[in-house]
Amino acid sequence: MVGGGMLRLGTRVRFAGQEALVVARTLAGEPTYDIRLDDGRLIKYAAESDLEPIEGDGSEPPSAPARPSGSGGSNPGGMQ
Repeated sequence: MVGGGMLRLGTRVRFAGQEALVVARTLAGEPTYDIRLDDGRLIKYAAESDLEPIEGDGSEPPSAPARPSGSGGSNPGGMQ
């Protein structure tokens, strides 16, 4: 994996050409992960360097909607 960021539980990853889901992680020493392959097999202690996150997997929290900038917004009787 490139970047060195910790993978979140539930992240979709590619491992040895197969898609999988991160179901557990170990923080001691070098981070390792338990992953469940799409065929149901469980791989324990997979090295972070062997996992490639799948982009657009929905594991990232949604971004906050843009707020309009300006003075006072739509509150005509409010403080300004």
